[in-house]
Amino acid sequence: MAGTVLQRSRQVLLDDQAIIASDVGVLRTENQDRVSVLRVNDSSRPFLCFALSDGMGGMKDGGQCATVGIASFFSALLATSELEPQRKLHIATNVANETVYNIWQGRGGATLSAVLIEGSRSVHVSNVGDSRVYALDGRWTKLSRLTVDDNLKEAFGGADKGLVQFIGIGKSLVPNVQQVSADLDSFFITSDGAHYFDEKIFEQLLLSASEPLRATDRLLALARWLGGPDNASVAAFSVSHLLNTLNKKGSLPTVWSGHSQLHLQRTPDKIANVDAPPSEPADVQARPPAQKQRTATKRKSKASKKAAQDGQLEIKISSDEGEDAADS
Repeated sequence: MAGTVLQRSRQVLLDDQAIIASDVGVLRTENQDRVSVLRVNDSSRPFLCFALSDGMGGMKDGGQCATVGIASFFSALLATSELEPQRKLHIATNVANETVYNIWQGRGGATLSAVLIEGSRSVHVSNVGDSRVYALDGRWTKLSRLTVDDNLKEAFGGADKGLVQFIGIGKSLVPNVQQVSADLDSFFITSDGAHYFDEKIFEQLLLSASEPLRATDRLLALARWLGGPDNASVAAFSVSHLLNTLNKKGSLPTVWSGHSQLHLQRTPDKIANVDAPPSEPADVQARPPAQKQRTATKRKSKASKKAAQDGQLEIKISSDEGEDAADS
C-alpha cells in the first residue's frame, strides 16, 4: 500500500500516550524521514515497536529506502514475534538491510532506530546510522543518550560525520542492539534534524517539558525556529503508560505511520531468508575495502516530483483512517 508522504505530520496514538511527528524543515523540499509504530497483540510475547528511519539524500532514493527499510523491518518482526526481543531486533535489522541492499545495491540507504517494548516492561533499543534514542528516568530529572552515531567521529574518534554503516550497506552491517535499564521510562527517537542543535539546550528543553507530547512539539518548533536545515522527526512515549495497550489480546497487528492506522494480516511465510545474526558480531573495522568505499555523508537532495509521491509504508494490507488527522 502506498500513499503520499506529508511534509508535516503529527499523530497522537495509543490512548494519547504516544506521539509520532515529522517536519520537512525550512530548507528541504522533500521529507525523507519515516516514523512508525507497530503493535503486536496476537502473540505469546505481545510487543510495541517504535521505529524511525532517515533516508540518505546524498545517495539514491533516500525516502524510498527509508520506506522499504521500515516496512521490511516490521514484516520481519511479525515473522519472528515469538522470539526474545534482542534476537527479534537483530534479525529484523538484518532483513531491512538486506532488502534495501538487494534493491539499490549499496547506492541507497537509510538510518534505522527502534525501541521495542514487551508486556513484561522489557525495553530493547536498536540503532544503525545517526538517528538517536534518548531516555528520561521516571521523575524527568536525568536525560540519557542510549545510542552512538555510526559515523567516523563517534565510532573511531575522527572528525568526519560520514556514516560507516547504514541500512542498505550490505553484508558488513553490525546491528547495535541493547536492553536498557528499567529505571528509564520516557523515550525519544530523533532524526538528526531534531537534535542537531546544542546538546545542553536539547536536554533542558526535554527536562522542562514534563511529558512526551509537549516535548515533541517543542523540539520540532525549535528545530524549525533555528533554521530547519534538515527534516526533523520524533517518536516519543512513556513505557509505564503503554503497558495496558499490550494487554488487549487477540487484536490484529497494527501500524501507525504518521497519518493513518493500518491493520496487518499476518503472512510470515512470505518473509524469506530470515537468518539469525552471528553469535559474535564481526568487528566493524574488518569490513572489506569495497564496503568502506560506501561510507556516505548524509546530505539531503532536493525533491524530485517522483520522490514526492513515495509511500510511507509499502505493505499490502487493509487500512482504515488513523486516530488523529495529520496537520497539513
